[in-house]
Amino acid sequence: MFSFLFFSIAGNCFNHRINDMCYDLTEDNVDEDRCSGLYYSDDILQDLDGYKYAEKCRDINTTPKRCDIDCGLGQECQWINGEEMCVCSEESCTSSNSLSSQYNQPLCASNNITYTSECAMAAWKCLKQQSGLYKKYDGECQRDCRNVKCSSDTVCLLVKNTGEPFCYPKKHCNPTLDPGLVCGTNGVTYKNVCAMRLSPDAQGRTPELAHKGSCETKCRPNLCQPYERCVYSRQSRPVCIRCQFSRRFFTHSGECSMNIAACGDDGYLYKNYCALLRGQCDNNRYINIIDYETCPKN
Repeated sequence: MFSFLFFSIAGNCFNHRINDMCYDLTEDNVDEDRCSGLYYSDDILQDLDGYKYAEKCRDINTTPKRCDIDCGLGQECQWINGEEMCVCSEESCTSSNSLSSQYNQPLCASNNITYTSECAMAAWKCLKQQSGLYKKYDGECQRDCRNVKCSSDTVCLLVKNTGEPFCYPKKHCNPTLDPGLVCGTNGVTYKNVCAMRLSPDAQGRTPELAHKGSCETKCRPNLCQPYERCVYSRQSRPVCIRCQFSRRFFTHSGECSMNIAACGDDGYLYKNYCALLRGQCDNNRYINIIDYETCPKN
């Protein structure tokens, strides 16, 4: 029976221990913070009949090292295999920085889920790898704009194909791009398209473009564009609608991607916004959306 000595620069890592002896080697010549086993020895590595062991065995130092990387909201710095790394963490949202009033407020995200804080949303975004998730507005998610508080440089509007409220930046609508008078489907003449689009009612609904120019009372030649059809609304106002859609529009466009039922002012509940657009052309009349998912009972 022979014993050989193995000299190493760093210590050695083991899974088992008997008294002062470590055995069941997991890594040799390794720093303690990279050790994957339960026990560690700085003593020389020895061999007995093919089994490596070391004396002066002790438990791995479980005291966590300080991690100095600023990982941002929803993540925390951890030591992994001897390296500082940022990992997704809901627990990080209980830290003093995350609990500041700036981040510890409920919010409605773009997936229409209410999160308890901006940090909670960031953690979910990280864990689910949803890079496109963003905050729509502060507070709990709402059905319309009546209880949505937007900043002064935004206005609450309803998304046409889903009925969801969102805070629309006013600067995104440039009146110089289309400066002429326009007529809304509510029968009001606006000085430009932006004036119409940024004039919602209390619920966030805005009129659609009926036609360009001052409001008129009847359909006439050249009131609409060549690709449009002049029809009448329920209030007998002329409205220019588009009926020339490609098949791809109904299967791949963003307007048709959300299957949120839309209730028209004809009392019919359409499968989605695009089904309502088809209904306009089939019935040869403008159909205004009055609600989503259900139709009000008379």
